[in-house]
Amino acid sequence: MMIFFALLPLLIGEGVGDYCPIRDPFEVDEHICRINRESLPLIGIGTFCLKGHTCTEAVEYAVKVGYRIIDTATVFDNFTAIAEVLQRRGRRYFYIESKVWPNHQSARELRKDLEFTLERLGTSYLDAYFLHWPNCQIPIEETLLAMEELRFLRKIRHIGLCNVTSSHLRRACEVGVRITWVQVEMHPFFCDWELLEFCRERSITVQAWAPLGRGRLSRDPMLTRIGAKYKKTAAQVAIRWIIQHGCVPLPCSRNKRHIRENIDVADFVLTSEEMNEIDRRTRSRHRERLCDTVAGFCDEFDFSWEDCWP
Repeated sequence: MMIFFALLPLLIGEGVGDYCPIRDPFEVDEHICRINRESLPLIGIGTFCLKGHTCTEAVEYAVKVGYRIIDTATVFDNFTAIAEVLQRRGRRYFYIESKVWPNHQSARELRKDLEFTLERLGTSYLDAYFLHWPNCQIPIEETLLAMEELRFLRKIRHIGLCNVTSSHLRRACEVGVRITWVQVEMHPFFCDWELLEFCRERSITVQAWAPLGRGRLSRDPMLTRIGAKYKKTAAQVAIRWIIQHGCVPLPCSRNKRHIRENIDVADFVLTSEEMNEIDRRTRSRHRERLCDTVAGFCDEFDFSWEDCWP
């Protein structure tokens, strides 16, 4: 029931391109969300650090074993590699989402970024378009209203924010533009519980990037112990934990065995005691941080509500 309400705004969104508005009944359970007559697994494939033939091969295999949500971004530089899969498989069967880098979040630059994205992906629309990181130099009203215009023009279906705190999100919600998704770091080593609760209260669905802690969770003793009970890997336990919190994990891998395992989590359920054990540990850990020497800007996680955007 919690997942039903979390996904409700997504399920009733307006149709674009080959999609049309929902007119028939839909179903939601812990593993499937139904978006405009298409049932999609609740786990997406991330493509961070996947490029060229490696990216095409990984996404092609992910599609083969059941993935339908494909996450990318301008900075990933892999649009044409993903486009090869879409051309072979058919665009309309997938939920494609991309992200715009901070220095392209003015209205003019954002439109240019989207046109570049659509051209390289070989599609007329995105299912979801995200701000990759906040940019405190550009008014959030300008950015979100430009995104809303693009949604009205049927070039995007849903709007999202990445790498934000509840302060950012509270400020963004004042603009009055419907935010469907928030994509943030979330895994059994870290969770922003304040943000998660804020999103639940406002029916915004959370997506989890780095749901496996960039590989650090694979040999974790706690997750390995829990997984042994269900004959599952530590990574599968991590993904299951995210799903049971009503969130959408976006694991990234080029390894076929891992890609297959990451979506194979529908046949077990973590107990409340196991969920709480993992929850407790996340409260003592910290998120990853970016500084200007790494990304060309600071991550702005320390901003107060008043200082998030001009």
